[in-house]
Amino acid sequence: ILMKTNICFLMLLLAALTGCEKDVLPPPKSILVVEGWIEDEGFPVVILTESLPVSQEYTSLDNISDYLVKWAKVTVSDGEQTEILIGKYEKGYFPPYVYTTSRIKGKAGRTYTLTVEYGDYYATAATTIPEPPAIDNLSIKKCADADTLYQIDLTFQSKPSNYYQIFTRVGANNRQFIASYLGSYDGKVLSPQSTLPVYQGYKRTGKSSYYTPYFHYNDTLSIKLANLDEAGFRFWDSYTKNLSLQGNLFLASYVNFPTNINGGIGYWCGMGTDIKNLIVSRWLNENK
Repeated sequence: ILMKTNICFLMLLLAALTGCEKDVLPPPKSILVVEGWIEDEGFPVVILTESLPVSQEYTSLDNISDYLVKWAKVTVSDGEQTEILIGKYEKGYFPPYVYTTSRIKGKAGRTYTLTVEYGDYYATAATTIPEPPAIDNLSIKKCADADTLYQIDLTFQSKPSNYYQIFTRVGANNRQFIASYLGSYDGKVLSPQSTLPVYQGYKRTGKSSYYTPYFHYNDTLSIKLANLDEAGFRFWDSYTKNLSLQGNLFLASYVNFPTNINGGIGYWCGMGTDIKNLIVSRWLNENK
């Protein structure tokens, strides 16, 4: 009898919770999401979307274009020069719509202010481009437990006052760098001459697909070592740590990502960078 009573109580409790669920959920509200960067000797790139609101309805990431912000006024200033960025569709990025300009170029040591105006949204952020690091050497070797996969390491001179992030870009037609898996490093914990593993970046696009952190024999790829300001590092460090927990049902995303965007979320990141472009097979043949 006691067991039947408990079951009835649980059923009534579930029914009550189901009945009041709509009252508990907050009204749907979107937030402006900014993904922006400017590199030493590079042009600014900004991607704008609206966050997916909390809802009882399932929303597929395949419909990301519904959340693109295409008509914003986006400006970048270095304190002397201010330029309005042009929005355009650009293959090789995800989402494939970016704001950019070739009329202002990043310089190490300068501070760049970003302003975004769109409807009721008004967002600002500032970042300073650190000095670029230098990749001294790359090494590629076959993975011990896979005949067709290769591990890459990079060596460089680290400074304890710097923050580093490794990015990778795979494919000849791809233009967007993705943060390397477990690729965030505080210079305080690195030795003066550091050798770090380079893992392939992973970005969720709403479609399930096979992922490996290693590289294939015929991959055309670019490896970027970036020196970031502290705000940029905090964002990417949280992002890559969150990715490492994606496969664990009991350790889902546990923190809100740090942001330096006032009036939105996301990042505006200045980077000093060194980029190495290579084809794995050609590199192996040239370095036998």
